[in-house]
Amino acid sequence: MDLPWHLELDVAGRYVDSIRGPNIPSYFSLDVRLGWRPNPHLELSVVGQNLLDDRHPEFNSTIVNIQNTQVQRGVYGKITWRF
Repeated sequence: MDLPWHLELDVAGRYVDSIRGPNIPSYFSLDVRLGWRPNPHLELSVVGQNLLDDRHPEFNSTIVNIQNTQVQRGVYGKITWRF
């Protein structure tokens, strides 16, 4: 969404169903990005990923004995310079 003052807002939500074999529960996930373009060459962004839960499993091997893969909540900043 384009907002006033050269701001942009992106919101992505999704539902992932459970997987029975490797015993992965279902979950909702939400990602948000707020960007600002003070001029055509520069963009500053703040992004939050997996904001609804502190972590969720995405992989669990049933064949090889390895540790489950967990995706954590994350927040980061980004600077983009276009030339």
